[in-house]
Amino acid sequence: MVEITEYDEADMLEQTGESPDVDITEVYPRPDEDLVDFLYRYKNKGSQENQDTSQGVVAAARGGLTINYRREFKGFMWNNLTGTIPKEIGHITSLRLLLLNGNKLSGSLPDELGNLMNMNRLQLDENQLSGSVLESLANMINVRHLHMNNNSFAGQLPSKLSNLSNLMHLLLDNNNLSGYLPPEFSKLHSLEILQLDNNNFSGNGIPSTYENLPRLVKLSLRNCSLQGAIPDLNSIPSLKYLDLSWNQFTGSIPSNNLSTNMTTVDLSHNKLNGSIPRGGIYPYLQRLKRKTGIIAAIIIGAVAAVLAITAITMLLIFRRNSKYMHLISRKRTSSNVCIKIDGVKAFTLKELTHAANKFDISTKVGEGGYGNVYKGILSDETFVAVKRAGENSLQGQKEFLTEIELLSRLHHRNLVSLLGYCSEEGEQMLIYEFMPNGTLREWISGKKLSQIINHFVK
Repeated sequence: MVEITEYDEADMLEQTGESPDVDITEVYPRPDEDLVDFLYRYKNKGSQENQDTSQGVVAAARGGLTINYRREFKGFMWNNLTGTIPKEIGHITSLRLLLLNGNKLSGSLPDELGNLMNMNRLQLDENQLSGSVLESLANMINVRHLHMNNNSFAGQLPSKLSNLSNLMHLLLDNNNLSGYLPPEFSKLHSLEILQLDNNNFSGNGIPSTYENLPRLVKLSLRNCSLQGAIPDLNSIPSLKYLDLSWNQFTGSIPSNNLSTNMTTVDLSHNKLNGSIPRGGIYPYLQRLKRKTGIIAAIIIGAVAAVLAITAITMLLIFRRNSKYMHLISRKRTSSNVCIKIDGVKAFTLKELTHAANKFDISTKVGEGGYGNVYKGILSDETFVAVKRAGENSLQGQKEFLTEIELLSRLHHRNLVSLLGYCSEEGEQMLIYEFMPNGTLREWISGKKLSQIINHFVK
């Protein structure tokens, strides 16, 4: 058995006389390495001593595999790790982040994951996991992000997930889920993104109770074998993105039962009939001839184009005015911005100045159109990348916060996660996860590869 125990820093100093600091950038997974084996090497900074291979398990020094001193698994993404997720991870009840996406993990999820009641973000997407979506996940009462897409999960979605009152993002697209969409999900009043594309929900429809999701921004149910009429979604004022394409919905094309704030609608490849509505949220679309049983697609490109042009024009005006004001004095007297945005943290200028060693040139790791990028170490010893806006990139407070809100909703396997921001004393900074292996641009250009080759040649 692999024993995973949880210690704080004082415990480790008292029992071992050693600091629990472990730099994940110093220990890298080997090709197709088993997750448990890597956790052992990570804990011991690459050492293979005391590893019991005769029984196929890991026996760590000083009694058990002691990991996660910072209560976060953040450096294990996109490393081709294999094997299963050990049930002992469920013993670390203070764990807040478990980011294992982009590996080759397989097998079912251990029920013990439900013990992680302090979990904030669980990312298991882009693996080879199977089995059912555990009911025990409903015990993660503080979780905000469940990213389990692009796996092979099967079976019915547990209705008990409706107990996750803090859940903001539920991503389970590209799996083998079946059954029905739980009507109880209407209790997820914090839910902003529900993404379940490419599953097989046995021909059932969308529960009418979903109109009670007040904060829902994106509803994506593409290719889910759904049928029936499209319910009234007009009562969801925040809904902006709707994709119900490649299903078997019938009835008339919606007219008054969609939110007026909608910016993207895809109802193509269904069995809808009727005309594209004139006026309302489709003022620039031409009326189609009524033809029962036709496959209809609603495209609102003209509306989107007008909105995009307007937004770009306004953005240019705001940026020009903001640039002029900042050229007068970057260190202007202004109130510090500290507005709560779900999923990101508002850092103080003092915190980031200390983390990046007063933005010394030695901590600079890159630069771009936005400004310079610095490597920083937070008080909890988490490595971060701090993007500090240059004079030409500074924005007004409202525009800066709007950009942060949009960035916090971006999720893609090639994008690092936004952790927070700072807007104090004329400074504007974005804080991201630090990726030790360089940028995508360096790999594409061959710069990083040539450095590795030169290292081995020497």
